[in-house]
Amino acid sequence: MNSITYSFLKLLPKNAVSRAFGAFSRMEIPIISRILMYWFAKHYGINLKESEIPEKGFANIHELFTRKLKQDARIIEDNAEVVCPVDGVLTAFGMLANECPEYMQAKGKFYSLESLLRNKELAQRFAGGIWATIYLSPCNYHRIHSPVSGNVVAAYYCPGKLWPVNAGSVERIEGLFSINERLITQIGTYDGGEILLVKIGATNVGRIAVDYRKDWFTNSMPPLASRKALFTKWEAEQAHSYTKGQEIARFEMGSTIILVCNRTVLKRTNHLFDELEGKEVIMGQGLMV
Repeated sequence: MNSITYSFLKLLPKNAVSRAFGAFSRMEIPIISRILMYWFAKHYGINLKESEIPEKGFANIHELFTRKLKQDARIIEDNAEVVCPVDGVLTAFGMLANECPEYMQAKGKFYSLESLLRNKELAQRFAGGIWATIYLSPCNYHRIHSPVSGNVVAAYYCPGKLWPVNAGSVERIEGLFSINERLITQIGTYDGGEILLVKIGATNVGRIAVDYRKDWFTNSMPPLASRKALFTKWEAEQAHSYTKGQEIARFEMGSTIILVCNRTVLKRTNHLFDELEGKEVIMGQGLMV
């Protein structure tokens, strides 16, 4: 990202622009919507052959962004302890220290897990564990699936900015993942393991939706919770069970996932993201075996 682009984005009301883009993407404009959709699909190389396409085609850009896959498009690796929750590129991973656990945003840029989660107690629960970052480009499938079988026990909404999350932004903007809007899902496995799915919003990706709370949308008007609060916690009052590979959330374009696993999950695995760093990964692929 060059300095001119950075200065422009800094002045741009990114949250408002993203809400406007989202509203436009959900409009059904005859001919124009269809032209834009198929230009976008061709420009970014979207693989529509693996997508579940409505009988009359996609009604608007939003439906294209949030398209589903055909039932046989992905295989869930049953022998893996943790499977990939999304399609994308695994850009980085690392271990979480027992004292002051940190994650890496880019080479040489480390930030505390507490700053990402805005919750010291929650961050400490994952000390001694492991994290991985997966970037979704505009061409990727944008639905998010559970990496493990277990129950959603809580969720956390962290209001914030909506900077782009491409490579240039990750290199240039300090603490990007800790300042952008995010929605965190906490999943407990049936044998003491815990997983966090940190879903990070970006420019034009203001809305993140989750299956277990149909009324939750980030960067919405009105917002799902006060933007004055550092984070809002929701605790499940009933069981919200998910099997490995079951859909749990969606981005309304591309963005970034940070997957965080506690030490209990880590101890049960021998192969951690082997030879996957910097490579494309697909939903259902084994990450921790």
